Amino acid sequence: MWPPDRPRPFGIRSMEYFLQIYGSLPRAGPGSDELTRRAVEMIPQLPDSPRILDVGCGPGAQTLELLRRTAGTVVALDFLPEMIERVSASAESAGLAGRLETTVQDMGEMTFQPASFDVIWSEGAIYNLGFENGLRVFREFVKPGGYVAISEAVWLKSDPPAEVIEFWQEYPEIDTVAAKLKVAERCRYEVLGHFVFPANAWTDQYYDPMEERIEEKREEWSGIPEAEAVLTAATKEISVFREYSDFFSYAFFVLRRKRNNK
Repeated sequence: MWPPDRPRPFGIRSMEYFLQIYGSLPRAGPGSDELTRRAVEMIPQLPDSPRILDVGCGPGAQTLELLRRTAGTVVALDFLPEMIERVSASAESAGLAGRLETTVQDMGEMTFQPASFDVIWSEGAIYNLGFENGLRVFREFVKPGGYVAISEAVWLKSDPPAEVIEFWQEYPEIDTVAAKLKVAERCRYEVLGHFVFPANAWTDQYYDPMEERIEEKREEWSGIPEAEAVLTAATKEISVFREYSDFFSYAFFVLRRKRNNK
């Protein structure tokens, strides 16, 4: 939930302002229902009722899409109770609550039994663990032969401008798609497919509504340091993307845990 250049709101007041911007958006990061479906379709064979863990679910747009596209149970995990409340309410409204389970947990301290899930899903959240470390953590909880699907920040061009490098400096594991594939293979996954997000996956349900929220709050929050810091970071995040989106994006990686250690 804390992408690069976004301040970690340690104080209660900062968290309140943060959630009023980021917590109110349709998505917690780049993505779309179409891209979630595309990733699901890359999975060659699922059990009739798969058990799926959605790690860092945020407001849960992809959680609902997983419920729609499979006949299984989805366990939505996030460390923010506010996000879990949103997921639960959305699933109830969509008539999907019967196959949803929720848990408030830190993804770095998950308490599930080993090999508990047929699929582990994580859109824009694995960076909290680090890409390679996250893949190793997920490997513990997915069944042998099970699937891991993640979206992750990637470079699209070499030699990005200094402003872009500075923006991503808090996430040193951003790398090319080719480099990410090598990491996945090193972590003993088979790569089933991957694709880069189009620009509208960043704007339609993320940056466009974020800009609207910023404008709604700008005058109201004027003179409140914690609130202005959130607005400044959000505005910077959008401006970097608008100017330099040809240098970076997210990519989806659909992987299968190998059944042995070879």
